[in-house]
Amino acid sequence: MSALDHDLLPTFARQHWLASAADIRRAGGTAGAIDRRLRTGRWELADRGVYRLVGPPATWRTSLLAPILSAGPGARASHFAAAALHGFPGYPETTPELTIPRGRGRRRPELRVHTSTDLDRSNLVVVDGIPVTDVARTILDLARTVSDQRLARTIENARRAKSTDWDRLISTLAHHARSGRPGIRRLRRVIAKNAHRRDVTDSDFELLVIALLLESGLPEPVLHHRVMDGDRFVAEVDLAYPSLRIAIELDGRVHLDEEVRELDLPRQNDLLLSGWIVLRFTWRRFRERPESLVAEVRDARRRAMSA
Repeated sequence: MSALDHDLLPTFARQHWLASAADIRRAGGTAGAIDRRLRTGRWELADRGVYRLVGPPATWRTSLLAPILSAGPGARASHFAAAALHGFPGYPETTPELTIPRGRGRRRPELRVHTSTDLDRSNLVVVDGIPVTDVARTILDLARTVSDQRLARTIENARRAKSTDWDRLISTLAHHARSGRPGIRRLRRVIAKNAHRRDVTDSDFELLVIALLLESGLPEPVLHHRVMDGDRFVAEVDLAYPSLRIAIELDGRVHLDEEVRELDLPRQNDLLLSGWIVLRFTWRRFRERPESLVAEVRDARRRAMSA
């Protein structure tokens, strides 16, 4: 065995008997060394710039990792392939599926290749030697195509396995939300329908409403904005459009308490007297009639801009 083959053996073993051209260069290999091994049948071309050691059997993981290595840094298994790698029940090892940064790669009939501009908003993890989207991002990607019922089952299985939780799913939803972003609407709907199985925190409620507004094409509001009247502190509001003097208050369970409501009312009056539009929404309103919430925020913005 040559020094090059010896040095590359751990890489091949770690990567399902695959090595990229970059791996080979790091081990001191040259284009000539690659050509000789291809000619003698010791290696075979697995993908553009990716080589497989002949002998060990090729597997589904081999066919998935080869195009990821070929696409370069940032590429990762995603969608149904990621679900299979994460061990989600009901997601078999089928057509290799990956996501690459926008502007890189090409369509290929034997693969499902997605391009994305927001891969940096999620974590890359490695499962069995393969770069893959993290569990919460995988669930968001699945929401693009699976039904509400199947998505809810997938979330429940992932929560039961402790590979994700409502907080991480809500945070992922908020960080990826934008108008037209596939999967956002369905994931928000499933979270709103099922997250009542535990108390929804104020911060969760705020992130879900931000996601809803972004999904609907509205600008992102400021979180926890401090309203001042000159040097006088008026209130800290949950969400705000400060330039339009619009405050959005979200009433979770704590606001059902009579003492909390007694504190809320003078605070709201102070905001109104300071010239602010104040909109209040409950969890039930968000869950059952999200479109009316969006309509009222949109109407408030229109009125404020025309004033």
